[in-house]
Amino acid sequence: MYNKLNAGSRTAVTARAEVVPLGRLAVRQTLPLAVIVVLIWLGWDRLSALDTRAIAAVLVAVSPGQWLAGLAFTGLSFWAVGRYDAVVHRLSATNVDPRDAVETGATAIAVAQTIGMGTLTGALVRWRLLPGLGFAGAMRLSVIVSLSFLAGWMVIAATALIAVPLPLPVPSRLVGLGAGAVLLSAAALAVLSLVRPGFLPPALAQRLPSLKAIATVLGLTALDTLAAGSVLWILLPDTPGLGVPQVLAAYLLALGAGLVLTTPGGIGPFEAALLALLPAVGAESLLAAIIAYRALYYALPAVIGGLVLIRGPRPARSRPAAAPPPALTPLPTAPHLPFLVEAVIDHAPRAEAALLRHGRLSLATDRAGRPAAMVAASGQSLVMLSDPLGPGAAPGEALTALAHLARTGLRAPVLYKSGARLAAAARARGWRVTPVAREAWLDPRSFTPAGSRRSGLRRKLRKADAAGITVTAVSPASPHKLPLDEMGEIAADWARAHGGERGFSMGRWAPDTLGWAHVFLAHRADGQLLGFVTVHASPREHTLDLMRASALAPDGLMYLLVARAIEAAGRSGVPRFSLAAVPVAPDAADPAPLRMLRGHLETAAGAGGLRQFKHAFAPNWETLYIAAPSLAALAAGALDVAREITRDV
Repeated sequence: MYNKLNAGSRTAVTARAEVVPLGRLAVRQTLPLAVIVVLIWLGWDRLSALDTRAIAAVLVAVSPGQWLAGLAFTGLSFWAVGRYDAVVHRLSATNVDPRDAVETGATAIAVAQTIGMGTLTGALVRWRLLPGLGFAGAMRLSVIVSLSFLAGWMVIAATALIAVPLPLPVPSRLVGLGAGAVLLSAAALAVLSLVRPGFLPPALAQRLPSLKAIATVLGLTALDTLAAGSVLWILLPDTPGLGVPQVLAAYLLALGAGLVLTTPGGIGPFEAALLALLPAVGAESLLAAIIAYRALYYALPAVIGGLVLIRGPRPARSRPAAAPPPALTPLPTAPHLPFLVEAVIDHAPRAEAALLRHGRLSLATDRAGRPAAMVAASGQSLVMLSDPLGPGAAPGEALTALAHLARTGLRAPVLYKSGARLAAAARARGWRVTPVAREAWLDPRSFTPAGSRRSGLRRKLRKADAAGITVTAVSPASPHKLPLDEMGEIAADWARAHGGERGFSMGRWAPDTLGWAHVFLAHRADGQLLGFVTVHASPREHTLDLMRASALAPDGLMYLLVARAIEAAGRSGVPRFSLAAVPVAPDAADPAPLRMLRGHLETAAGAGGLRQFKHAFAPNWETLYIAAPSLAALAAGALDVAREITRDV
């Protein structure tokens, strides 16, 4: 049944293609054509002086080895071009086969760079080969690929400008300032991606690419452009004093001239820039190399791309059947969850699975379509919260699904608040594992305030009783109506006093989820609400969720509410009641990121008071862990988790 859930969540982006009038297309090409005409006019004297026989002689002199090497670098460049699409498909969760994504991306660029109108032409090619995307989806993909390439090119070109001297018609100091500004902007983006400071709008912070995504785009851009530039270098005749760095740097700038002036294939600006930047190469020799380059890098790919377009979409039946990969299903907030997700929550081993109703966590499924874990993509990490969702699920399967999904999303897999069994499985795979919290729990069926270990609890209960507090239990099946307005006021006062609501793994005020919670209300004798407690409930476990008290609450009120919640769970025959977790105290010996996480959690949770509160119930204690494949991933994961918990949205 979970396969149906996945299928329903993987909706393709579809839209009706708008017919673009031919007149508008012609107008769009006016500027590029005008640029070509102006360049020919400005350079007519030089063009007319060229020796066409010398150009032909240089072309004939290109050896078979040069052609083969150029062909190899062309193939390498187009492989990188195709990988752009594969990466964007992965990040967009289109579920397109990676082989089809690479083929489509390479074909789109091969055709678009020759015809012109790159983004539109690329979108039409992608729509032709992947009709399931729809025109809107293909256009979105084309825009993302174009913008990401342009951003990557700017960084690579700026690096080349600083590293390689070229005869530019601009003062070198100004060139250095411009290139430095580009590199500083790239560094700032990397810092924002890592830190995601609170002043950023939440929507923007969520959309920032991960460092791994940034590095992937830069790596593919470098491979693409440097391989393409190597094609030109290989085809150039030997020129004393001219090295590979100068040719590649000049190629990058000439490529940019073609991109900025948007002529088809960069014709005109590309040649003019190379003639100016490589004066050591004779004009005839350089133009001959450019003609050979265009034959290898433009004409041949365009012909192959045209044949692929004629063939059309690859038939699905030609691909061998394969098991579906693990999937990630974003979820709405309650009460809009699919009933299958409600079934997952009800049957999960831990009542904490009810956090899926809050809308921040997604449902991860394994290769068999079974629910594997609740996860959240945040910053550099894909964080799995708590233990696997399936009763009796093998930890290894959950780790495999998490690692696959993280790799697909260009993030690092991170476990947070995992139990000992899952942590041991992660350690066996070589992950870095360290304690992060201790969970307090007890058996509510045998709970009693009696005994020396709970003497402090009895004192608190007596104080609450002396204040004349009345406790009302409201369950999902109860006829009582919750006083949401009063509860909301108390929750708002608490948030103001504590720097905002908490989130992610910690309880937060969410009225839409209370229809599934067990709620315990504390009223004064005159009927005024003084505080409340909410509890996640499942047949296997009840878990303390939210504790909120007003400023007028007497001493012992929360102890009384939690004691009544434990007793209610015991009467229902529930075998386990969790008082939730408290952070492991910061330790000077911890690595800095982990120490920071523990400090954040200590402050956000008010951990000192919580430890004292939970100890009053004399519970059992279970260690929970944070884990990641490397120390760097663990550090980034700790930063991401701390931000998720303390952000107020």
